[in-house]
Formats: sequence, structure tokens, C-alpha cells
Amino acid sequence: MAGYEVPTPKYLRVLNTVRERIENGTYPPGAALPSESQLCNEFNVSRPTVLKALGILKQDGWIESQQGKGSFVRGRPPAGRGAPAYAKDAVELDETARVELLHVGPVLAAPRIAAALQIPDGTPVYERRRRTVADAGPVDLVATFVPVEIAVGTAITKPEPIAGSVVEHLARLKQVRPDYVTEALTARTVSAEEAELLGVPADEAAIVVTVTVHQASGEPLLTSLIVMPGSRHEIEDVYPLS
Repeated sequence: MAGYEVPTPKYLRVLNTVRERIENGTYPPGAALPSESQLCNEFNVSRPTVLKALGILKQDGWIESQQGKGSFVRGRPPAGRGAPAYAKDAVELDETARVELLHVGPVLAAPRIAAALQIPDGTPVYERRRRTVADAGPVDLVATFVPVEIAVGTAITKPEPIAGSVVEHLARLKQVRPDYVTEALTARTVSAEEAELLGVPADEAAIVVTVTVHQASGEPLLTSLIVMPGSRHEIEDVYPLS
């Protein structure tokens, strides 16, 4: 993968730049953002791209929109809504507790993993695959994938548990800055291997969540694929309507 650079998605370029300008005071709280047309021209992108970036900033509390007037800065949102437990465990769990390591080593990135990490299909990545267990039996399967250049020189490549947060471990050793997480949720039937590892019927429905940790630049740091038996999990969340 040396010499290959995947460009940052256009909407993330807009999002990250606007957020950086809010943080450094270029766009102070209460200030009007440039119009959609101005942002399109500045970044040489389409209106849907700008709308996607602004929509995420609004959803996360950085800006607000006023009918017929445009978008206005709210400032850095206060810490409030946290990550759901399943996502938090996927990227922060201390592997010395409640887990069984199933595989540690290089694999070729499947299309879904490659898309999350913004690399070509089949690019080598390091995988750490584990099974979370409880008194009643297996809870979920989590496979974490890290780009080779980030994983090399860290405990990610070693077939032994990592004590403490995996994200903090990478941040400390690789001088990277984990900043935000994107999440995608789908549903499907478990594979034969997953059914055996989870102790569920072959026709069990599974909730599958892809959790990707990004650096402030938008570049992915790692992605985790979580497989949860539908009969054993219920996803519930609470968040403000504002």
C-alpha cells in the first residue's frame, strides 16, 4: 500500500475545515456561515456535498440553521450524548477482561472494511478478532481492522491482550489524534462460523455495526465490525430533539 493515497471524501473536507474555523475563532459563536453557494465555490464541490457536511455539523451541535437566513455558529458542542455501550466496547475495551481473542494477524481488507478505511479492496490490514463472553455465554463478535502503517510497532500486531484502550494505545505510540466516530448499522443472517461461535441457530438474525474511528483530518484510524445476535440484543438510545 506504499505510495497509494486515498483522497479524503469531499464532504469531510468541507466539514473538517468549517469545524476547524469554528474552533479557532474564524467563525465565532453567533456568526453566520458562508452561504451554500460560497462554500460550493470555495471547495469546488456540489451542493449535496455541502448540505451533507452542514447536516452533520448541525446534528452534532456545531451549527444551527434558521429558515430563510442560513446557518449560524453555535460553537463547540458540550460533552453530552456518549457512545452506545456496544460501540464504546468495540474501540475502548480492555481486552484483558471478558474477551477471548480468536485471531490476530494480517488479512486482506474485504470491500466493506476497505471502504471504511478508505483503501483499495484487498489491501493488507491487521485484524484483531475477539468474542465477548458473559456468564450466560457469548455476547458478540468484534473484529477490529487497523492499517498496516498504523499497526506496525504497536501491540495491535501481537497475539496477546491489550490492557487499556486500544485507541489510546495507538494515539500514544503513533502520535495520532482520534477525534470522532462514524457508525453504520445493518442486519443480516449469521454465517455458519458466527452461529457456531455465538452459540445461536443457523438462521439467527444478527445486528451488524461498523464503527470507524477518524482522526481530526478525517483520515480513518481503525474500523471495528461488531456482530450481535438479534435475540440477545436491543439497541436503545436517548438524545435531545434540538
